[in-house]
Amino acid sequence: MAFTPRSLIHNWRLKLSALGLSVLLWALVQSEPREAQTVGSVPVVVDVADTAWTAAGEVQPGEVEIRLNGSTGEIIRLSRAGTVLRIPITYVGSRDTLVTLRRDWVVLGEGSGLSVESVYPSAVRVHFEPAVARMVPIALRTTGSLPSRLALASPIGVTPHMARVRGPTDLVEALDSVLLRPLALREIRGSGVVELAVDSVGLAGVHVSPATVTVGIRVEEREDRTLTGIEVLAQAGYGRSALTVVPEAVDVILHGARTLLAAVDPQDVHAWVDPELLSDMAPGEERRVSYRVEGIPALVTLDLPRESVVVRRAPDAPPEGL
Repeated sequence: MAFTPRSLIHNWRLKLSALGLSVLLWALVQSEPREAQTVGSVPVVVDVADTAWTAAGEVQPGEVEIRLNGSTGEIIRLSRAGTVLRIPITYVGSRDTLVTLRRDWVVLGEGSGLSVESVYPSAVRVHFEPAVARMVPIALRTTGSLPSRLALASPIGVTPHMARVRGPTDLVEALDSVLLRPLALREIRGSGVVELAVDSVGLAGVHVSPATVTVGIRVEEREDRTLTGIEVLAQAGYGRSALTVVPEAVDVILHGARTLLAAVDPQDVHAWVDPELLSDMAPGEERRVSYRVEGIPALVTLDLPRESVVVRRAPDAPPEGL
């Protein structure tokens, strides 16, 4: 007596429908017409494995045409997505080299049913020059602002902070830093680490290692703290008691991470008037002037409820030192 496993007959109608659909899709793909089409403006990229040399300037020509054979749909998809012809150079024999192009250097992607019939032109000229290498600082860029409820509790850290760059002498020597792709502050939701890639704009022919770095971010809830009674100092060579400030003290409102605000000592915070704003004051004259505040740690911002003060010079004030 024949025995049919229960797993084979369970939901047999659904399984049979799925099998039929798979066969239909396979038949459609196989029956899709194949044709040959030309795709132009394919960039030529040179990968130099010989560490003593680097490509100099642009490949001549920098773009080629390729003749593809395959289904119309795949050719259209490749044309839209774009591709490159990547030349692998394992050994540099001379500064000026004519390279014969191979069809298998065209990047078609895994699983592609396309084939390359021809490449035009059939050769390109590549110029090389000795490579130089040096260590360059890595520079972080940010865009936007943190969400209003958050504040940085420490400077954003980049690891490593130096990159090794190798390439043409004029390009490498001109670099004062290597830029990372911008970090969007508005997307940060809490403390953590992210991976950022090196921005390759303007670095054609330059190899940068590492290509990505780790960026550490530490944030806390944003808070406010008010410091009261910060004395405003004003000195301009009129004598020690020649100038009076009204009001004598001001309030300062700090904004930032909780730990940074808690660490601020009011005795380290000073307000003062730039002496240049008080030059040539006549006896008895008064001026409304702005003032500065010092002693606020980095990553902490401040608001000044009072933006200016009045400075008065005493009548008949003797010069300083008399």
